[in-house]
Amino acid sequence: MFCDVDNLKKINDNFGHHEGDLALIRAADALEQSFRGSDIVSRLGGDEFVVLASETSQQTQEIILRRLEKNLRKSGAIETRYDLSLSVGVARFDPKRAITLGELMVQADKAMYEKKNSARKAV
Repeated sequence: MFCDVDNLKKINDNFGHHEGDLALIRAADALEQSFRGSDIVSRLGGDEFVVLASETSQQTQEIILRRLEKNLRKSGAIETRYDLSLSVGVARFDPKRAITLGELMVQADKAMYEKKNSARKAV
C-alpha cells in the first residue's frame, strides 16, 4: 500500500510546519494502529508512507482500510481545525507473475494517484 497524507501543504500553510509535523505523527500512529505487528509500516519521506502487509486477502484488505479510516477519524477527534485523511493505493503481489518490490511500489503509487485524481474530479 502506498499512502499519501492529503492536503499536507495546506495544513503547513494554514497552521504552520509544527502542525504539519503533528499531522504526519498522527498519520503514522493511525497506520501503526491499523496494521498487524508483522506488517511493515514506513515513511518514505515528505507526506508519503508505504505498508507491506503480508498474506492479506482482498477481504482483509477492506477491513484494514476501514480500520485505518476509523483510526484517522479517532486521531482527529480532538483536532477540529482540519480533517486528517490519507489517499491509499494498493498493489497485490501475484506469485504467478513475479515482480520486484520496487515494481510493486510503483504500482501502488500509481493506484494511489489514480484514486487521488478521481476524488478531485468528484469534488
